[in-house]
Amino acid sequence: MARVSRFGDASAMVLARAPIRPPRGNEVVVRVTHASLGATDLLARRGGYILHPVPGFVTGYDFVGELLTESAVSLALGLRSGAVVAGVLPRMGAHATFLTLAPTLLVAVPPGLDPATAAVLPLDAITAAHALELAGPARSVLVQGASGAVGALAAQLALRTGATVVGTASARTADRVRALGAHVVDHTDRDWPALVRQAAGGAVDAVIDHTGTERVRDVLAADGVLVRTGFAGRAGHERSDALRGAATAARDRRERVCSAPLYVATRRNAYRRTLARLLADAADGSLRVAEPLVQPLADIWEAHRAAEAAPAGAKVVLTTA
Repeated sequence: MARVSRFGDASAMVLARAPIRPPRGNEVVVRVTHASLGATDLLARRGGYILHPVPGFVTGYDFVGELLTESAVSLALGLRSGAVVAGVLPRMGAHATFLTLAPTLLVAVPPGLDPATAAVLPLDAITAAHALELAGPARSVLVQGASGAVGALAAQLALRTGATVVGTASARTADRVRALGAHVVDHTDRDWPALVRQAAGGAVDAVIDHTGTERVRDVLAADGVLVRTGFAGRAGHERSDALRGAATAARDRRERVCSAPLYVATRRNAYRRTLARLLADAADGSLRVAEPLVQPLADIWEAHRAAEAAPAGAKVVLTTA
């Protein structure tokens, strides 16, 4: 398993061996073959993630692997030993070789979907889908960072509803967003809110934002909804800025905070249905997902460095093979 020994750079990660925890009740054991390494893992390693204020934890939210054991619940869900499964943990811990967990966290990976490709999807897909659920019906949507892993998925899902979608991106990644079918606004432009309103034909009904910026309010309709999937924060102050942003959002009737881990923990059936549907969409090619950049778990330092340098449209996936 890959554990954060201290907060800092990639050298803070250490590999450790741990025995497989025997299943209790209806738990099952999964041999992890692939697990994504994303922005949240990097933030947590640096000490900026509010859910892990002290070091010593194992990183990783989502994974793909082989189901090694069965239980009455797994069988009821149609999951038998040998099945290729994917899932999201309510807390981190997926950067490990084996997981003992509730089978209600698992869904079958569709036949023909490459496991590394499947591994880039679960956490980001659940975040994007839940964010749009919180936004409610919208004729126009702004997606901040539409070239990123969550943003690209949110833009695609919003476009499926028939909404006008505007995505912010850099000049370097603008073509990627246009290829999804969204309008593009350069986020480095000083007047980007005005450009968003121009592209959307007026104020937007919903905003999906990961930056925490207050300027998104300049593009939101009076009865619109602002969904925060994150609060980027200042370097070295990410945790305090995220706490402050979440507190502000809780007091504003127009704001919602999107937490995929909380969604997984409290809405297990909805989570499983959503993840199964989006994996199927990835398998049939109707949903574009990030390109997996496969790195061995054994080379965890290099994997973290690769994740820090990953281009838009790509995501590091750890493999234990």
